[in-house]
Amino acid sequence: MTIPGLSLPPLPDAERVSLAGAVGELGGYIWRQPGQAPAALLLHGWGQDALAMAGPARLLHGAGWQVLSMSQRGWRGSAGCDDYGYSGPADVGRMLAWFAAQPGVQAPPVLLGFSMGGLSALLTASRPGRPAGSVSHVVAVSAPTDLQAVYERTTLRLLRRCYDAVLTAAQWREGSPVTHVSGLQVPALLVVGTQDRICMPEVGRQYAAAAGAPLLEHADMGHSPNDAQWHAIIREVMAWTQEPASGRSRLAPDPSTG
Repeated sequence: MTIPGLSLPPLPDAERVSLAGAVGELGGYIWRQPGQAPAALLLHGWGQDALAMAGPARLLHGAGWQVLSMSQRGWRGSAGCDDYGYSGPADVGRMLAWFAAQPGVQAPPVLLGFSMGGLSALLTASRPGRPAGSVSHVVAVSAPTDLQAVYERTTLRLLRRCYDAVLTAAQWREGSPVTHVSGLQVPALLVVGTQDRICMPEVGRQYAAAAGAPLLEHADMGHSPNDAQWHAIIREVMAWTQEPASGRSRLAPDPSTG
């Protein structure tokens, strides 16, 4: 059933998908390739849905990847109530299992999330209970890796109100990826914008240092990458995931993109 305002709109170049979640259906889009290809699962930020990641999804698909972009719990296309990524590992686990079973998907996929989606991606890759081998790499763009630090430093009052309304007492710690950094068992790439005033770049830097993960900084990027910055990020992600060790200590952004 399609419910205007609640269902994801059709796209001319992608297939809408729906799969069973713990509290109802999880919806999104898949961009398929005709044969075997590397794969990526994309997760959006707070206030968005699967459509918001169509830009980077198309960049990856145009480069020959199978791509799945999913709405997180409580956002358009997916049932349930938003809990700011706390249920992410359970829901993303279902997404990964479904995706890995699709024709032509070279499992395990890369898991890439923006903002809250980056939080969900890192929690999925590091919290106990993740099936071994379900993810090859994780990429977190402008991710709130330490909820308390983000709350204290952000200039966005709306974000503070969101945290006050949504986060449980336990979630401030257990829902922060930095709490579980020692459980991270796959290569991770942190992407930050030095002009980000929503999720300050030092929060991402601190997580990268704690994880021993590479850090990609964009000097002119705020919280949300523009088209040119997404191009640079996706280009770097594709190169990084093909490296034998995927572990350079620091990555330099393309100066032409900011």
